[in-house]
Amino acid sequence: MNTSNQFGNIKCITLDLDDTLWPVGPTIIKAESELYMWMQKNYPQVSNTYTHQQLTEKRMVLQASRKDISHDVTEVRYCSLLELGKEFGYDEKFAKQAMALFRHYRNQVEPYESCEPILSTLKQHFIIGAITNGNVQLDQIPIGKYFDFVVTAEEIGVCKPHSKMFESASQCADVPLTDILHIGDSAQTDVIGAINAGCKAIWFNNKRVPWPGGQNPHHVVHCLTELPAILNINSDN
Repeated sequence: MNTSNQFGNIKCITLDLDDTLWPVGPTIIKAESELYMWMQKNYPQVSNTYTHQQLTEKRMVLQASRKDISHDVTEVRYCSLLELGKEFGYDEKFAKQAMALFRHYRNQVEPYESCEPILSTLKQHFIIGAITNGNVQLDQIPIGKYFDFVVTAEEIGVCKPHSKMFESASQCADVPLTDILHIGDSAQTDVIGAINAGCKAIWFNNKRVPWPGGQNPHHVVHCLTELPAILNINSDN
């Protein structure tokens, strides 16, 4: 496959964040654990009534019932905390403090070892953007300096794979969708979403699982270090 010709027109690279640049599971587990311990110390009525798992289930029920905010994981969590506070007679301070604590730990991601050097290399050749359904605060993370823009589901009002997410990236980068290459771990939301919007797409498949079906990605990588060769750029520049 002549990938240099395939991606020769690319001017902007957009990347998914969670599970593409870092493993998100350990970060969420840590953030929720710290939040629950904070409740145990400061609001024991909550932790004496609900287990960690029960609180998660309550939030999922809220998300399913609130289609108006279901795309916005931050708003869902905050509304869930507000409802929890009201249940125990706490004012809004409870929800605000709890949300601030969670977001602090939510931002403590650990990028893959190859992430920063590859972003540094890509930055020398392309406009770099992020497209995420998550709520990590990229400006609070050291590697955020490599990004020219970020598109979030919270901002746009829909989640990937909706085309509006990719169209917004096109507007931010001021390049047509056909000149954007999106890279992400999700077959449906990243790869098929990007292709349906008119972008090219690379599937980041570090778990080496079979392609689940549907429109095939333009390329597959198992490690971010494969990108410079695929894009025909020098990783030592």
